[in-house]
Amino acid sequence: FGKKIEISRVFRKKPKLRSPKGENSITALHQTLLGDNDLYLVTLLSPLADCDDELSDEEIQKLPLRLQYYEGKRENSVEVRQKLIEALYQLCATKHSRERLREKGVYALLRELDKATEDTKSFEPGMIGEGGVKLLTAQQEHTLHALIGILIRYEDEMAIDPSVDSLRSLQ
Repeated sequence: FGKKIEISRVFRKKPKLRSPKGENSITALHQTLLGDNDLYLVTLLSPLADCDDELSDEEIQKLPLRLQYYEGKRENSVEVRQKLIEALYQLCATKHSRERLREKGVYALLRELDKATEDTKSFEPGMIGEGGVKLLTAQQEHTLHALIGILIRYEDEMAIDPSVDSLRSLQ
């Protein structure tokens, strides 16, 4: 953890991810991250969840065990929530991940997050508050709604060939 990663090195490596070999690596990584051990998913979702979320018994049972009957509070930082939503959105690039997120009831938590953040949307379009927080809130809302849209629809409803393993291969 003490070692810093040089950002320019990370960006230089990015084009390799778009190669066919890179696509297989991403798919394998997603399968590892979202395997039977729900630790990664719980790490992403717990800051987005809240003990006051109104989930049905069926929705609760779908969640990873550590999030069922969750007693924590939602992360207050808009920036942190945005990064977590973006990470979940990136996971949706692979079919395995989309299926796993649906299976684990992620939609219900995101729906509740959207409801909870509706109260903070009382700003004029284009209005930027301290530190660009209002702009970030609008960006979070857009990504969150896109993510919800992916999770509530299946591949055939999105005009995606069900045999396509990664949406990145469609680019």
